[in-house]
Amino acid sequence: MILDPGSFSGILRALETVNHGRTLNIPKVLVNNNETAHLDSLLQSPYATSNTSPNLATVSFGGTLDAGTSVQVTPQITDGDQMLVDYQVSLSSFVGASSDPRLPPPRQETKLRSVATVPDGYTVVMGGLEIEAETKGESRVPFLGSIPILGNVFKSQSKTSTRSKFFVFLRCSVLRSASFEDLRYVSASVMAAMGVDDDLPVVEPRVIR
Repeated sequence: MILDPGSFSGILRALETVNHGRTLNIPKVLVNNNETAHLDSLLQSPYATSNTSPNLATVSFGGTLDAGTSVQVTPQITDGDQMLVDYQVSLSSFVGASSDPRLPPPRQETKLRSVATVPDGYTVVMGGLEIEAETKGESRVPFLGSIPILGNVFKSQSKTSTRSKFFVFLRCSVLRSASFEDLRYVSASVMAAMGVDDDLPVVEPRVIR
């Protein structure tokens, strides 16, 4: 068998897809000294189970699988305007569809838990994880794809690279005012940003003669 290069038409097709994304979660909690605060923002995905008998097959609710953001923190005020913080941060998400309706969807979870000393009012990085993966693949016609130079017409190559970063930053502030003025100030700024009325009476100016 003789292959004439002139009888083949080569098609070169290049496809490049670049995705850039950033997810920033900024949970805030108010907690007393030596107490534990929990903050959960989770999405529940239900799945079914099947029961098969010789005469009947039934499908019923199997349960739910949670994914989202979960924060747990326990502060302890120490000497020198510092705080000993016992914390746990968990981020999870569903990474695809289930291979079987009777099974829950696959889920990826990244969790960080530790005990650290944080100065009052400072923002520090508690830890992180950076993942970089690269895969290469080739699909070709048997025998024809192995021919030097000409074989490029009968095969295709793919290259995929992914990079993900997960970092946890922690900022702790001690509210010391006995009249809760600092608490009022912190709450007022967040309420203004969210468009929530503080229901406080508005004092109109009055001219005294």
